[in-house]
Amino acid sequence: MNYTIEHLNPFGIIIRNSGSEDSVDQFTDQQINEWIVEHKLLVFKGYKTLSKQELALFAQRLGKPLQWIFGAINDLKVKPEAENYIFTENEVPLHWDGAFVKKIPYIILFQCITAPRKEDMGGTTFSHTQKVLENASEEDIKEWQKISIDYTTKKVVHYGGKIKQKLIQKHEVENQQVLRYAEPVNDLNPVSLEISGLEDKSADIFVEQMREQLYHPDHLYTHRWENGDIVLADNHTLLHGREAFKNPNERYIQRINILHRPDRFSLRRFIENCLTIRRKEFFVAELPIFLIPLLISISSWSDFLEPTLYLGLIAIILLFNIGDMINCYADYKLDSIYKSHLSNAVYELGKKNVKTQIVLSGILALFLTCLISIDTQRLYLIPITILGIFIGIQYSIPPFKFKSNGILQFICLWLIIFFGPMLYTAIITNGFPGFIALCLFSFYGLHQMGIIMLNTAEDYTEDKDSGLNTIIIHLGLHRALNFAFRLVIISGLFIQFLLAYSLYISQAMGYLYFSIGIFTLGWLIIVQEYKVIIDKINVQNENEAIKEIKKNGMKVPRWLKIGAYSTLTVIFILFILKLSK
Repeated sequence: MNYTIEHLNPFGIIIRNSGSEDSVDQFTDQQINEWIVEHKLLVFKGYKTLSKQELALFAQRLGKPLQWIFGAINDLKVKPEAENYIFTENEVPLHWDGAFVKKIPYIILFQCITAPRKEDMGGTTFSHTQKVLENASEEDIKEWQKISIDYTTKKVVHYGGKIKQKLIQKHEVENQQVLRYAEPVNDLNPVSLEISGLEDKSADIFVEQMREQLYHPDHLYTHRWENGDIVLADNHTLLHGREAFKNPNERYIQRINILHRPDRFSLRRFIENCLTIRRKEFFVAELPIFLIPLLISISSWSDFLEPTLYLGLIAIILLFNIGDMINCYADYKLDSIYKSHLSNAVYELGKKNVKTQIVLSGILALFLTCLISIDTQRLYLIPITILGIFIGIQYSIPPFKFKSNGILQFICLWLIIFFGPMLYTAIITNGFPGFIALCLFSFYGLHQMGIIMLNTAEDYTEDKDSGLNTIIIHLGLHRALNFAFRLVIISGLFIQFLLAYSLYISQAMGYLYFSIGIFTLGWLIIVQEYKVIIDKINVQNENEAIKEIKKNGMKVPRWLKIGAYSTLTVIFILFILKLSK
């Protein structure tokens, strides 16, 4: 490694590349962390600009990237529709990151894509609060130790709320004291301060005195950006802000907030990561996939006492886990940008550990299936399970990699997430299901797949750049989402027909047909909200449509739950009707 170190005034260092096309990725985590502890601010100059994926993976080495709605990387550039002052060309007062999400990152990673001209200003300001404390009088320290501040701002997207902080706090990683302070903001989404503990001065005087201390030349460094600069800052010791600047389209900085990752092993963190790669956020939506076929197939209350039922539930959970873990394992690099919590979980567990969990889950699921098949004399369940495991494994990895096979991706997802598990549950409960049940499983899966396609479309750009051929890429973004929307409508209509037919053959009382309205109401909510998105993207170009999809991606889990539990409610009424006869 060819580099030189230059000391900045009043703090920080420049690590300047004196070799060829080197990357900051060549430095060890230990070296970077030692520099952070000693110097608080690192400026890497002359190194190659990292792609978003490379930047996200580099950040992951240094700690856990903080996951926002927009992903791990915040694009700091002027946005005409900005709702927050950091996306304007105005001054940004000194503050620390993570205040209102109550997850304070240890390191802030910046990369400059386009630097403003020196005369246009736009430098990033850093104030060293430990130096402020070292240079403060004993009288000031005594006063500051009594002060607490309530910060309040309107919540907009990922930022805002109300928090209370002591002015002097202990560094969360190192054994030192720092100032936890943010200046008032009088701009878009203003931030107000309510200061407690002041004895002989007004809040205005205190704010002005703090400004004098923080902006003193012995405590403040202003970084003048150059293209390609990569900056790492200790977010606990340093407060940071920004100068106002001219020519707003000429400044583009990428930022990642990195939480501290303890060196010692933590059982709690291990369990959390294991649950993360199993996509715990979908557990609630997955439960009806088991319960719907169970309630359709069960014939008496005594069936609930069958051990095979619960062994089957464990097997289904394991089979779900296999698909989710393989997807996280295979998409480890791809997920580092927009699903950094998944990528980080794989990183912290280790890829070898994840592979071991996949293999053990597969062996245990197959073993339980064999026990159930032998006990119930339904041996055909074994090849069905083997086929499901095969599709789950080959969904994300070669040689078949069904995820990159256009329409086949859709069919495989439908099989392994919905139809397959529902068929498995029906078989272990009461043997191979009838035609109506199979149709209900099919259309329920298609309804949910129409929703999931919106989630798949969020990754359109990344999947395309990675050379994948998902169904969204195969059909084209607009065509695929219009197909998904129509699928939700048509499959929803078929589900209502099948539910009505099931009530008819059960000889249900007329008033019970109104129960179908529970599903209908949920379905109409999904259709209406989906239509708003489709109407918007149909008049947008690809880039604008992708932004709109990402903005609405958080609706997918809610829609899945609405579709799942409204269907389950009607099925439960049918179940009670069946067992009451």
